[in-house]
Amino acid sequence: MFVYRLCRRPYARDLSGTGAGLYGGRWNPEGVRLLYTAGSISLACLEYLAHNFHVLATQDICLVKIRIDVSSITELTVSDLPTGWNEKTYTPVATQKTGADFANKAQHYVLKVPSAIVPDEHNFLLNPLHPLHAQAVIEAVTDPFVFDSRLMGG
Repeated sequence: MFVYRLCRRPYARDLSGTGAGLYGGRWNPEGVRLLYTAGSISLACLEYLAHNFHVLATQDICLVKIRIDVSSITELTVSDLPTGWNEKTYTPVATQKTGADFANKAQHYVLKVPSAIVPDEHNFLLNPLHPLHAQAVIEAVTDPFVFDSRLMGG
């Protein structure tokens, strides 16, 4: 199975989840590493636009296509999530706890969650501390990845 992430060039080959661990996010508090990916290129674009609009003018963005082992995916549906899971705040505590519990238990490699932007599509959170993470393969890097200028008012 392939998952996708957009990131700045220096981090294109970094699958460690360090950035999320340093700053936290919707699904993890600071100190808990997860690698945020999306189930499609278009969802990866929307997620990037929602969180990184300030860096869109650079040519420093890459699309990373990652092959992952599907044998250890666990899924959360909207009905499994706490009320307010998709609030537009950047770091809802309830979902951070969900992601931290997933990462710390390390029972599964991938947590499939609905996107807060497009709930019928999915993000895939990879646990870099799980043994299967060593099998993740960067299949391709599109460098640079250029957004259509109409998305930025051009």
